[in-house]
Amino acid sequence: MAWDRETFKDRVEEHVIGAYLEFYKATLGRKNGKTKWVDHWMTEVRGLLDRNLVGAIRHDIRGFKDKRKALAEVVARLKMKDEGFRRSAERVVIRDYGLKKIKVEIDDTDTAAFWKRVEDAVEIGFAGEEP
Repeated sequence: MAWDRETFKDRVEEHVIGAYLEFYKATLGRKNGKTKWVDHWMTEVRGLLDRNLVGAIRHDIRGFKDKRKALAEVVARLKMKDEGFRRSAERVVIRDYGLKKIKVEIDDTDTAAFWKRVEDAVEIGFAGEEP
């Protein structure tokens, strides 16, 4: 069954949010010398972006034509919530590793690396489609 615009945006958002948190957790773990879960979290990022997000992009749609515009709206809204994603990831890392606090935090370079990773997955998803 084809998705309408809102369903498409919801599905895209679901996968990007999951990857956002997993990427930040892995990054925080690595930056703070706590690597036990880093490979697991990065495997989750790969699955969420390379399989699930690509699959959502490739899914049939109805009632609208511009998937890229709908996806860009989702990305813009999520970028505005970056601070909340950072805090959520910090809390999980503190809990999972039994830390009192995070010594090295997420920075804008880490955020740029995440969005580059999303951009790469998006381009895979749109491969072979008209721009």
